[in-house]
Amino acid sequence: MNTDILIRARENLLREVAAYFSADSAVLGIFLGGSLAAGTADAFSDIDLRVVVTSEEHERFVANRLEIPKQWSGFLFNEWMEGTQHCVSHFRPFVKLDIFYRNQSSLCPSPWYTLGTTILYDPKRIARNLVEESQPFTFEPDKKKIDWLVSKGLAAAHEVYRRAERGQLMYAQNLLEEFRLYLVQADDWINQRTPTGFILKLEERLTPSLREALKGSYVASDACAIKAAMLSLLAHYREQIIALHRAYDLSRPLENDLYAVGVLLES
Repeated sequence: MNTDILIRARENLLREVAAYFSADSAVLGIFLGGSLAAGTADAFSDIDLRVVVTSEEHERFVANRLEIPKQWSGFLFNEWMEGTQHCVSHFRPFVKLDIFYRNQSSLCPSPWYTLGTTILYDPKRIARNLVEESQPFTFEPDKKKIDWLVSKGLAAAHEVYRRAERGQLMYAQNLLEEFRLYLVQADDWINQRTPTGFILKLEERLTPSLREALKGSYVASDACAIKAAMLSLLAHYREQIIALHRAYDLSRPLENDLYAVGVLLES
């Protein structure tokens, strides 16, 4: 693909979308997040758009979130989840647009607004004030999330073993990928990285030893190979669990966590 063409197409789409929303009196603000706002985008980066609308009209925008993108040049298809307030749309030649519709009444300062924001339309300074008021906020460790992470990682490792033993190799492979992501999250917590999206740009931010271990864990659909890959990662996860207990003084018993690891490593 020609990257210059992709970038121009993305810029043209963004101008068209911004003009569309700014012409609607119910729209109070439009701003960009993600890599475009942070200055780290490449030709394949998507558009992360936030549209602030009045409380009275918010439901209308959410209800029509699948129809609105169909009006813009090059529309191909939408992807979405029921019960959400956003829609991801794909356009020719290879552009992705993610729109979140924000209710004016529910806007509040957040550390997420400190990660990089580009304001495109803000006649009443709503977006600007939101960003300014968010500056003192920081991401604080959440012990409940770390507790959940340790449990989910251990459970994923145990289930990989069970499914491999049963010969359910496709399911075991899916669970092994899930386990990899828990190691990535643990690496972020241990190194106190800003949670900008735990599956993004792994090669650039992971601890080198973990990055190499993850690369070596992609194996063929063979029960022995899958178990061996899981056990190799589990040895890393054991050290991560110990580090998480030390850093965050978790209330869960470390002895139990180490037993849950050891029952597989010693099998």
